Amino acid sequence: MLTAPTVQFKIATMLFYRGLKPLVNASYIIGNQARTVLPGIAVSTKRSFHSINRLHLETNIKDITNKTDEASPSVQMFGPPESSRYEDSYQKDYERIAKYSLIPLTMVPFYASFVGGVMSPLLDASLSSTLLIYLQYGFTSCIIDYIPKEKYPRWHKLALYSLYGGSTLALYGIYELETKDNGFVDLVKKLWNENDDHLYISEETDLLMFSLFCIFKAHS
Repeated sequence: MLTAPTVQFKIATMLFYRGLKPLVNASYIIGNQARTVLPGIAVSTKRSFHSINRLHLETNIKDITNKTDEASPSVQMFGPPESSRYEDSYQKDYERIAKYSLIPLTMVPFYASFVGGVMSPLLDASLSSTLLIYLQYGFTSCIIDYIPKEKYPRWHKLALYSLYGGSTLALYGIYELETKDNGFVDLVKKLWNENDDHLYISEETDLLMFSLFCIFKAHS
């Protein structure tokens, strides 16, 4: 038989358990809800952490690529020169125009010599001036190729100024040759003639021939 104290203890235990059961159930529900919420929070924080790491890694990669893309001083010094529309496109076009213009201008003196006519002073001046322009552009191309401005800035300017000075003297010689002598074509005819008694070359003509010889020598 159960004694009275034992029965009272069991009754008290049952009542205490029944009183704690709602609290236990409530704690279980709260725990489940927290468990359903907390993993999302943990994942979100974990994702944010990974996104921060990814952003930091991407910035580091961009910095590295920017550093690698930057050219070293040696590459900048010995790299290809920057293109210029005047030096690339326009100069080649003008040189071609002068070159193709020389073809009919050189055919006119031969036709005049065969027919027995006289060379027009205007055509003679056009021939000599076009020849000078063609040599000017050709020698400018040589200076741009072999004395680049990026590597030899002072020598590049000196070569160009020397070329412009020689071209100016040659142009002045053409003017003197056309006004005081019979022109460039007549001078060439006299040079090919065996009899040199009638050959007269003034100082301006000598200067013109020397300038043309220097330009021919440098261009070749």
